[in-house]
Amino acid sequence: MKKKPLRFCFIVEAPYRNSRLPMAVVEQLRASGHECSVIEPQVAVANVNDLAGDRDFDAIVLRTVSNGPGLSLLHALGACGVTTINDAEAVLRVRDKVVVAAIARAHGIPFPDTYFLAEARLVEQVPERLFPLVVKPSFGGFGRNIRLIRTPQEAMSFGSNGGPHHWVAQPWLPNLGYDVKLYNTGRSIHAVRRRSSLLGGADGDREVIPLTDAMRDLAERIGAAFQLEIYGADVVDSTEGWIVVDVNDFPSFKMIDEAPEELARSIVDITRRRLAPIR
Repeated sequence: MKKKPLRFCFIVEAPYRNSRLPMAVVEQLRASGHECSVIEPQVAVANVNDLAGDRDFDAIVLRTVSNGPGLSLLHALGACGVTTINDAEAVLRVRDKVVVAAIARAHGIPFPDTYFLAEARLVEQVPERLFPLVVKPSFGGFGRNIRLIRTPQEAMSFGSNGGPHHWVAQPWLPNLGYDVKLYNTGRSIHAVRRRSSLLGGADGDREVIPLTDAMRDLAERIGAAFQLEIYGADVVDSTEGWIVVDVNDFPSFKMIDEAPEELARSIVDITRRRLAPIR
């Protein structure tokens, strides 16, 4: 028996309007017979009553920056019982790096010691033995405003020019000069190695690498801990083994050619599973 086509709404913010994802996923879904609408919060108003009340969509998919306006729409619709991908509460959890650190520690996932800084000047209070530090906005993305602070003296300079953010500070992990992005499309896990931006790496310095059993196990544990089905995680191969330094929902999936097709199939599977009647 042929299954009924689904209706999807993608919330897409300005930075992603011309990027490969999510529009390649939208095209995959349309090619499979599903309906897809796109809402751009920075372009047009969105009637929340229509979105939440009429239930015109079977699922909402979010592609937004860390603390962007689309997050409010996703949270509002999730609160009304609309299916969201990923789950709206799970998305909110991983957008705050302080919460990420706490969840990782609670689930035994290797993660650096993390200090919350309500103001940049408070970096001077982090114990000197933990320097050098990686300091980044507690809500952030694209690798923006991440700083490597090597000494307490540098911390004094950062504290006076840190910008209007809340921050997290973590000890820098000695490594081989690269980190690994673990991508889970919901159907497959992929690994991409990239040169560390803290050490001068360019965005194009990436390569797909074989997925090891240890990487797969860590990726699966991350998904379970954060209740995500589509996600990415930045991990570092340190002297103590693989350590997670960040988790994000619906990442870029750069270098993964099969990502659009796998993501489209996952979105359909997740939606049908959530819409299935409970027996």
